[in-house]
Amino acid sequence: MANKRYVSVKELSVYTSLAKSTLYEWSGTGRIPSIKMGKRILFDLEDMDKIMASMKRNDNQEERTTNKILGDIHGN
Repeated sequence: MANKRYVSVKELSVYTSLAKSTLYEWSGTGRIPSIKMGKRILFDLEDMDKIMASMKRNDNQEERTTNKILGDIHGN
């Protein structure tokens, strides 16, 4: 999708590997920004790249969570 900024839900589904139904739902609830033009919904790839980057999890997140739970159980 080089040089393309606005894409359809089908194109965004391929770009993100998310189901079209998920994208429609998230768009309808405002979880992700979209542009409604008549019956068409368009998505800004720049916005989606920022959203996807903000959703990245830290490699150590799971380990820290496990350690916190175990610490709470053992009273640490």
